[in-house]
Amino acid sequence: MEPNPDYLPPTQKFIAFLKEQFEKFKKTPLTLPVGAAIIGLAFYAMLLYMLNSCLLPILPPFVMLLVFWNFGIKRVKKLLLGGIIACTILMIIETGFFVDVYSNYEPVVGHSEDYILYNGMVDPLSGDAQTAFNFTLDINITKDPTVPITNVTVMIIGLNDMRNETMTLALRDNETASYYYMTTISEPINQHAFWANVNDTWYLAGDFVDGEEAGAMGPVYSSTWEIAKPLLYFSALQAYVQFMGIYTMVVGMIWWTRRTRRMREKQLNDWETKRKDAVAKAPKEDTRVPSLAKAMGLEEEEDSFVCSECGADVPG
Repeated sequence: MEPNPDYLPPTQKFIAFLKEQFEKFKKTPLTLPVGAAIIGLAFYAMLLYMLNSCLLPILPPFVMLLVFWNFGIKRVKKLLLGGIIACTILMIIETGFFVDVYSNYEPVVGHSEDYILYNGMVDPLSGDAQTAFNFTLDINITKDPTVPITNVTVMIIGLNDMRNETMTLALRDNETASYYYMTTISEPINQHAFWANVNDTWYLAGDFVDGEEAGAMGPVYSSTWEIAKPLLYFSALQAYVQFMGIYTMVVGMIWWTRRTRRMREKQLNDWETKRKDAVAKAPKEDTRVPSLAKAMGLEEEEDSFVCSECGADVPG
């Protein structure tokens, strides 16, 4: 029995079916919203796994173009419309992501690298503009209970400003010197760290990220909307200025390349039309062109003689 040349294995049939359905899908108006949703999922994965990567601010515009292009969206106006829709989704996803981060952060007990400063914390972790937040810090003085301690300071780092506040000594014994500072907070998202000069040496207490000292999270407002408002602003700036800016430049380059190619093709067509018109208008001469063989002397002429009676040429 001879094999059927039209037979396809089930896997290839399934792949062919998917390609056929995808081609049909590209002709529907769902390409823009579905493409934007896929871009949103890709961006959420980047936030989860590439949050500290320098590529995060650069990749989304190219992911947007890649998805829309493969979905058959290649007209400049539709690409720009898709970019606006996608950037809106990215703004919402980024805002929601960081609202969750700031609403559910784990409390950190700040300390210096050698634990001279330790137990740096704030209580409570969350509140509102009327809440009194108490910052506390302990300093280890077991080696020398009489060691001089000066400039004990808490740094409260908000989204728009930073405060340096002098802390008050609460208790000092032969092992520990305890300091505190109580205040209200006007910004919804903050970090904090502590400075102190112990025996003419400066120490910094805070969180440690990858072995480097950083500000510890808190305090943060308990209202989700209060947290979301500044994050929405910064997310909109990143989405519509940074992402959309890069995306628009790339789409503009594509548009310019297409326009240049069309102008070149039009110019060539105009030249060809003018050449044909010039050839058509040129006068035609009724001349006989000798064959190449005759021109090269390779074609022999027939022998003939003149008839003596009538004077006609007679072939030999």
